[in-house]
Amino acid sequence: MSDMDTLIPQFACITDKGKVRDNNEDNVIVDEELGLAAVADGMGGHNAGELASSLAVKTLREALISLKSGAMEVKNPDTRLSAAANLIHFAAHEANDTIYSTSIKQTESRGMGTTLSAVLVEGNAAAIAHIGDSRIYLLREDNMTQLTNDHSLVMEQVRKGIMTREEAETSTMQNILTRAMGISKSIKIDAGELSVIDGDILLICSDGLFKAVKEMPIQKVLASETTIAQMCVQLVNMALENGGPDNVTVAIIKFRSPTIFEKIGRLFRSLTGKSSSPSAKNN
Repeated sequence: MSDMDTLIPQFACITDKGKVRDNNEDNVIVDEELGLAAVADGMGGHNAGELASSLAVKTLREALISLKSGAMEVKNPDTRLSAAANLIHFAAHEANDTIYSTSIKQTESRGMGTTLSAVLVEGNAAAIAHIGDSRIYLLREDNMTQLTNDHSLVMEQVRKGIMTREEAETSTMQNILTRAMGISKSIKIDAGELSVIDGDILLICSDGLFKAVKEMPIQKVLASETTIAQMCVQLVNMALENGGPDNVTVAIIKFRSPTIFEKIGRLFRSLTGKSSSPSAKNN
């Protein structure tokens, strides 16, 4: 596929502290120029969770900028991963190093951690890095699929057949994570890549959404004809209407084909040597 046909990703995000929590330990970042969207859900006392999630998304972005500019290189790239997947995987490990070293230096932040679910768009592919129990969903042709595995005790029991998904959703052990960023110097971060097509929607969300709202209502919102900014608001409002028991954060990426005028613009820029970002502002 030529550059003329490269899909255009549109981004939107929102976060809310919910109706029960005193502060918001979730953090979200969207950088259209980088093609990055990420959600982090922090944990730890004395606002350490908020610090951990903030460091996660900020360091991830800074590392990706350094990697793309050539100021930093991926060390020991995984030959099983694409170049983009190696970039976001390495950047996520840089974020873990920052959180862990900060927790060692600041005693009040000792033991802090965070989830991280992130997407890096490169051409017609979306590279993913994930740890914890935030989620990434794909809506394609009205079918919604969870792309990530929850690194939680109950979902591991579900995968082993010890517990049903329905039992997991009501378990008192829902918040026990088996993997999280920042709690150790050495962690395992899931990474991969997905080819995207026209109309695909990626939803990145903290557990404050899917623990308050069932997947079918979420799918209906994503399949609606509203803008992705409106989808973000609707999803958060649904969580709040169901009690808003936790911080709730969503980021959405929607892919669309370029118009004929955008293709002509790309052709003109390629002929004149001018560059432009493939991403577009949400409207």
